Amino acid sequence: MRRLMIAVCVVLFGCTLTAAQDSTILQQKDLVDVLNNLRKTKPASKSDQLIQKKLYYAPLPIIGYGPAYGFIVGGGLSISSLLGNAATTRISSGLMNLNFTTHQQMYLNFRTNIYRPDDEWILQGDWRFMLYAQPTYGLGISDAPIPKFIFGINGIETDEDPREQPMRFNYIRFHEDAYKKISRSLYAGIGIGIDYHFNISDQKLSIDTPALLLTSHYLYSKLNGFNTERYSTNGVTLNVLYDSRDNAINPYKGSYAQLSFHANPTWLGSSKASTSVFIDYRSYLRLIASKPENILAFWAWGQFLTSGKMPYLALPSLGWDMYSRSGRGYVQGRIRGENIFYAEAEYRFPLTANGFWGGVLFANGTTASNSYTGQHLFSALAPGYGAGIRLKMSKKTRTNIGMDLGFGRFNSGGIYFNLQEAF
Repeated sequence: MRRLMIAVCVVLFGCTLTAAQDSTILQQKDLVDVLNNLRKTKPASKSDQLIQKKLYYAPLPIIGYGPAYGFIVGGGLSISSLLGNAATTRISSGLMNLNFTTHQQMYLNFRTNIYRPDDEWILQGDWRFMLYAQPTYGLGISDAPIPKFIFGINGIETDEDPREQPMRFNYIRFHEDAYKKISRSLYAGIGIGIDYHFNISDQKLSIDTPALLLTSHYLYSKLNGFNTERYSTNGVTLNVLYDSRDNAINPYKGSYAQLSFHANPTWLGSSKASTSVFIDYRSYLRLIASKPENILAFWAWGQFLTSGKMPYLALPSLGWDMYSRSGRGYVQGRIRGENIFYAEAEYRFPLTANGFWGGVLFANGTTASNSYTGQHLFSALAPGYGAGIRLKMSKKTRTNIGMDLGFGRFNSGGIYFNLQEAF
């Protein structure tokens, strides 16, 4: 490749949670066990109970490089806690990412999935502040050929793609949803969503002749009456949630289903009124009863515009889901559409008898629509596939560090580092 690629993943320390969740937990090893063994340190006596409301951490520093970003320095932090009785309350978790680049960019993300005592309330948050640069590729799925292989790290390109339309923008996102239990696994709730894109710079745009070049963002914004430099999508959500997973960080069984109706009226500050429907479904099947880590997992999500128009950068896009985990095999934002549907299957399995190392095999597919070219959902597909390894940070909360290698269409590929599972 023409560009330098550096990806260094360094684990500083692991979680030290102390309550078993499975009968097999005592035979498993995590990073703390392995480090104690290397140092020949006798582990401290362990309680069989989690300490309620205590915070447990797992960090993941990352260094990388991309042509639009320069060198990237930052990392992620996984936070876990038990807020109620372990028999009736699932483990809460939060993920924070903070990164800086040598091209004067910064992005701070904080996502939470909080279970109140006895799981009576679930609180889900997605907060972001980004001084960002990212190329866009238009709407839908194009079959335009590409003569070279494009590789990414955590969804960030490490080489320039001749099809890309580079952009810089600032972004504030505040999404918070609250769900109240109405039966054993069924919840209903409401939420608020604020998305503000500003200081948008369409770097390939040229509206002067003879070097006229109109980008997808510019054309879409002008056709639909959006300001090309800033816009807002603010609204409320009505939600129904079903959650029977045994552990939200790394489920061994159960399922998760969410149905949300989003309304973005102008009186809440939206640049234009719109409504959309969002669906999210996940299922986890234990393949061998005596080996709970042999899991076949399924994930599908979609967002569908039901009325009005949404701004270009607010349209659903690959890799812009809550945890930025969709689309392994592609860079973030590679596929965008007025409507989008994504599906993935993953096989998870242990590589060592003590569970310290694990592996995954995955395959996914994305379809998106573009009404301006007549492309409908399911008329074109962008598949992805790959494999990865897992290192167990905490056997008690099932927190893993993941490293995946994925490939897709358009000579696309990438390596992805994660705290917790992809879904």
